[in-house]
Amino acid sequence: MNFLKVFWMGIWSVGDGIKKLFKKKAQPDLKKPGGNPNMVLKGEYAQMLAAARRGNVEAQVKLAICFSEGHGVPQDYGEAAHWFGEAAQRGDAGAQYSLGICYANGQGVGQDYDTAVKCFRDAAEQGNSGAQVSLGICLQKGLGIFSDAKEAAVWFRRAAELGDAAGQISLASCLQHGQDIAQNGAEAVAWYLKAADQGVTEAEYHLGKCYLDGLGVPLDEAIAMKKFRHAADHGLAQAQHELGLALWHGRGTAVDLVEAYKWIGLAAKHALPGAHQDQDALAKKMTADQIKQAESQITAAGPQKQLAPDEEDKLKLEPAE
Repeated sequence: MNFLKVFWMGIWSVGDGIKKLFKKKAQPDLKKPGGNPNMVLKGEYAQMLAAARRGNVEAQVKLAICFSEGHGVPQDYGEAAHWFGEAAQRGDAGAQYSLGICYANGQGVGQDYDTAVKCFRDAAEQGNSGAQVSLGICLQKGLGIFSDAKEAAVWFRRAAELGDAAGQISLASCLQHGQDIAQNGAEAVAWYLKAADQGVTEAEYHLGKCYLDGLGVPLDEAIAMKKFRHAADHGLAQAQHELGLALWHGRGTAVDLVEAYKWIGLAAKHALPGAHQDQDALAKKMTADQIKQAESQITAAGPQKQLAPDEEDKLKLEPAE
């Protein structure tokens, strides 16, 4: 179920938006109802469909995934949502979580945060960490439920303690900002470290911010630089921007205007707010040859993999003010 990675991505001040639930292989009607009684499949998929219609939960979940990814069957979001729903009614936590994602994203069903929250809570109470994080986000943002940052933090902690990286970084953000829980910078850093150990680039970025500003750890600009560079190398626009600013102003490293321009320019290619302005300001302090050299490095870096912040009609998960 690779496509069902936690799509909320926590409440980090990273602004990446939500990862899409389904891989877009086509542009079908996202709200077409599923459960076509006249559907005919072949081979193992026919057997899977027959078992799903008999109420076999495992078959229902597998069939839903096949429809969502277009694996062996025509990609059909409505059918995916239908079979996740059938398995969810039978108490399968993974299906409940998946159905919640369908309703939150409006894929295969009409967008309905109230129903999404119910699905997330059903799965969260069974210990599904992805649903726990998603429920926490809904509680924090007031989506389909009355806003309750304190309960949100409770669900983030449950997910974090289960080893969920999204839960760890979400809890760390709450602890760092004191969102209806006691502010605790040191504990926030500990959770960021756990998420970073799982390879979460955003956690490396936040650790860099902690070391840069002395939040929960002793101020150490050199370590901050290492964290920013690691995240920047993985395409995180915010880290690229911070790295560029550090190189510009000599924070934790020697001043290097060409390198600074390159990194800020890469962040600007992500449409990161403020990056273009900083790039223009830095250019005024550089020679034409320096700018040419930096622009050449930006071009050599090629297309940037990280997407700009998602469309306005998708949830944005910056920390609450």
